[in-house]
Parts: sequence; structure tokens; C-alpha cells
Amino acid sequence: MAKKKLRDLFDAGELNLLPIMNLICLLIPFLLLAAQFVKVGVIMVETPHVTRAPTGQPPPQQKLNLTLVLTNQGYYLKSAQGSECPPGVSQDRRLCFKRENGKLTPKVLTALQLHLWRLYASKYKNHRFNNPDDRHAITVTPEPSVPYEDLVKTLDTIREVPANPTDPPLQASVPSSGCALVFDRKAATWGYKTYDGASVQDTACMYHRITLALGSS
Repeated sequence: MAKKKLRDLFDAGELNLLPIMNLICLLIPFLLLAAQFVKVGVIMVETPHVTRAPTGQPPPQQKLNLTLVLTNQGYYLKSAQGSECPPGVSQDRRLCFKRENGKLTPKVLTALQLHLWRLYASKYKNHRFNNPDDRHAITVTPEPSVPYEDLVKTLDTIREVPANPTDPPLQASVPSSGCALVFDRKAATWGYKTYDGASVQDTACMYHRITLALGSS
């Protein structure tokens, strides 16, 4: 008889979800306020590609093929002309800019940027490129063990024109925004702004056409 009454008691009751719903409603605002919104950065790079020259056309001019190799020891810079290390740097170890205590310090990055500026604005300024945009082209080849943070620092360094270079000096003022792409809503494409009649691509950008070559050196 007692078992029958206990069963009837459970069957007659209903599960009250109102307290749980109230708790969820109270937690939702706190979860939204505590959420951390991560800014997503976009690195504009190009993938390596192979092109075949059309038959009957004259052979294209020799490309510069400027390549920056990023290793655990530092940087090695080369081109179709050979090594592009600064004068006086030994070529035995294939190392142009050595890390300081295993790190890419601001001193190392600045030295790399100033040397690339000399190549860009002086040594290869009048180089006959097939395409004018090829002047801004460089291939970056990182070793697999190189930290991702070092790769991002390298890409930012080679993309921007140095702040106050002296060899050679700047011909035009660099905008504060630097070598930054902006999205044109009307054209639905990315491009560069124009300041004082000059494009940011010409005044603030150095090697922004970056081809990332992974797994090779």
C-alpha cells in the first residue's frame, strides 16, 4: 500500500524548469561581458606559381628573384645576382644578419630593413623589371622550426619603408598609416590610398609583394 502511494506521489508531480531558466537568463549577460573578442590580422602574401612563356615571344628578362631566408641563426639574403649580404659580411655561413642571443631584436630587424632599403631604393632602383610591381617582390623562405612570431615580425619589417633612412634619404614623406591596404566599397577591392598626389604604394611600401615559400631554402 505504501509503495502505491509513493508511486502516485511521483506521477502527480511536474518538473519545475523556471529556476533553471532564470539562472540561464542571468548568466547570459555575464558571459557576453566576459567574452574576449580577438582581432584577426591578415597577412597579404602570394603563393609560388609557375608560368610558361608563350611560344613565338622573346624570352623575358632575367628576374631579380630576391629571396630572404629566415633561419634559427638569422637572415640570409640572395638574388639572381648572388649573395646580397652587406659589404664586409662573410659568406661562409650563409648568414647576413645574425640573431642576438637567439632573438630577432629591434636592432637586427632595423639593420635588415635599412639594408633592404638600400637594395630597393639604390642598387636595384633602375633595374629593368618585366612588370613595375616586380620591384616590390620578394620571396621569404622560413625554416620549419622558426617561430610564427618571428615570421610575422619579418613580414612587417620588409613591407614598410624605414622611418628615417639616410642611404639613400626619402624622396617623399611617409604617411603615418604606413604601407596599409584599404578596402574600397565601391570597387569592392583592396587598394592603396593617395596622399599629396602620391600613392602609398610608392611612398610607404617597400617589399609588399611577398611570396611565402615553405619547406625550401
